[in-house]
Amino acid sequence: MDRTERDWIRFGDAVIDYEIRRSTRRHKTLEITTGPDGVRVAVPAATRPEDVAAFVRSKARWILDRMATVPAERPTPPLPDSLPYLGRSLSLSAYSDDIADVDVRFRPWALQVMLPLKMDPDDSALQIRSAIVEWYWLRASEHVSIGVDRWWPVMGNGAKPEVHLGDQRKRWGSCSANGPIRFNWRLVMLEPRLLDYVIVHELAHLTELNHGPDFWALVKSVLPDVAKRKSALRAVTGTLPL
Repeated sequence: MDRTERDWIRFGDAVIDYEIRRSTRRHKTLEITTGPDGVRVAVPAATRPEDVAAFVRSKARWILDRMATVPAERPTPPLPDSLPYLGRSLSLSAYSDDIADVDVRFRPWALQVMLPLKMDPDDSALQIRSAIVEWYWLRASEHVSIGVDRWWPVMGNGAKPEVHLGDQRKRWGSCSANGPIRFNWRLVMLEPRLLDYVIVHELAHLTELNHGPDFWALVKSVLPDVAKRKSALRAVTGTLPL
């Protein structure tokens, strides 16, 4: 489990107060980030406090230069506290950086939204949403492709169809007799068993284009707990953000 604590060092006439985030998932590297909320140092769980302090001191000039460029009065655009990803919760945080465009960085299990220092406040909310959606879209493309490749040998019928992502508002997926199969990019927010259910569901339509008994028998032949997955998907539908 990750742990958080605080410490400080003196560098010349300056005092650098910093937050230490210890992670059991981090093995060797130490990393510093700066932003409106101050200085954060990510370290392996067993790192000694004196080693953290020495690391911060070695980066002190860089830290002070970076902190001087962060306007204290600049408000951070509102962000949700968390977003779902593969059925788990991703915490969100925002930092300012000397970059040209909004950048989203994944740190298990968190998303860091890096904001340009000269960002137009009037466009900030739209730019942030677009950057987060793009991050999800790329992850969805990866996981859907992996899922289709996994289930195609079991469910495939005829020539393998093209697979596309879409921004459907009322469907998780759709399929015609000859393809392509279209999946909602928000699938990557679901837990993996539900993502698999949607993929199997659409692949089954390559054999049975309706939702009759033969269709559900085919789905149940590879997912015996299809009723539970279907019920769980129905429960989460309409609750996802973005």
